[in-house]
Amino acid sequence: MQVSVEETSELGRKITITIPTDKVEKEVSQRLNSLKGRVKIDGFRPGKVPMNVVRQRYGAQVNQEVMADEMQASYRDAVLQEKLRPATAPNIEPQKVENGQDPIFVATFDVFPEFTICDFNELEVTVPVSEVRDADVDLTLEQMRKQRMEWYEVEGACKNEQRITLDFIGKVDDVEFEGGKAEDFPLVLGDGGMIAGFEDNLLGLKAGENKNFAVTFPEEYGNSELAGKEATFDVAVKKVEEGVLPEINDEFISAFGVDGTVDALKTKIKSSLNTELQKQLKVKSKEAVMEVLLENNELPLPDSMIRQEVEALRKQALENFKMETDSELPDNLFEDEAKRRVKLGLIIGEIVSKENMQVDAQLVNQRIEQLASQYADSEQVIQYYSTNNQARASVESLVMEDQVVGMILAKVIKTENKEPFDNIVKQRQ
Repeated sequence: MQVSVEETSELGRKITITIPTDKVEKEVSQRLNSLKGRVKIDGFRPGKVPMNVVRQRYGAQVNQEVMADEMQASYRDAVLQEKLRPATAPNIEPQKVENGQDPIFVATFDVFPEFTICDFNELEVTVPVSEVRDADVDLTLEQMRKQRMEWYEVEGACKNEQRITLDFIGKVDDVEFEGGKAEDFPLVLGDGGMIAGFEDNLLGLKAGENKNFAVTFPEEYGNSELAGKEATFDVAVKKVEEGVLPEINDEFISAFGVDGTVDALKTKIKSSLNTELQKQLKVKSKEAVMEVLLENNELPLPDSMIRQEVEALRKQALENFKMETDSELPDNLFEDEAKRRVKLGLIIGEIVSKENMQVDAQLVNQRIEQLASQYADSEQVIQYYSTNNQARASVESLVMEDQVVGMILAKVIKTENKEPFDNIVKQRQ
């Protein structure tokens, strides 16, 4: 086997590999000979088919299979021989040669970059700290009351904090758009559940009244087909209701699984809010560490890894928006995020390798149990992760990221930034 390596870019490599013809022919003959005793061809007894007939019938197919296997095996041997670290699967192409000449093929691929991780002891990371205040508990309690609010139909013009039931049809350029039509749609005015301007146009209407008005979708609206465009709505108000909050009595308290006083309910609320707060503080601390790693480590990125990540992000976007075609989702929509993810992945991988880190199996099992607890049949979910290596590997990757973050936070210069609970855990006002 002859091997030559060419650098096509900073991380791009092209390997040209020549495979000896006699090696290929020997393997083809061995496979055909093995096949000879097993094939059934009309006119011949089993095991008595002449080799020339077997070769005529199966030679081309076996030769193709042998070449495919030899290319893969030779590529692996060449990569080891040249001490290369491919970042993604290669693109392998056989080259045209004259009959009797040794087969030649070319493999192109990117290699992992070589870089040095920054000194963690010199990094400065600002992490948020917060606490649950009495006001946060009171706000949550008020939200719980609103969830159990009783509504009573009233006469007169509607106003904020009242609930109206309406039918509406939305159009852009006189054409109905997907999701722009509803019947018997309940809407609490002032909650901000619709695009800006929609609810304002409903204030003052009475049950039985209709209205036509125009509003403009925000430029950053999630659906690119509607972003920044003006839409007209035909609205019919069918009912106006006033809400009455329930009293905080024994019945209300027991509905939340609390056997005791309002103070006991508040204690439970505070515990729940603190659990969510700690979860979000951990997320934000992780984000802070990741940003510092991105800012303080420079490295070239393999183009093939970026392309793979772009495709993964595009597929995710298509699923999220339930789109059937990607014609309106060009690469540049995803490139920045793809580069960020690839860079972070390479940095974390290098840290894990440099620090000889191993994923904590106990933490992985705990994370799986947490995921499983969200489902009715938690044991079935746990069994799934126990038998599906790919699924478990995805959890192991998340746990390893957390381990890396924890290790880094123990070494960096940390600055605490005290923030109110609302900034960490967003609550509906």
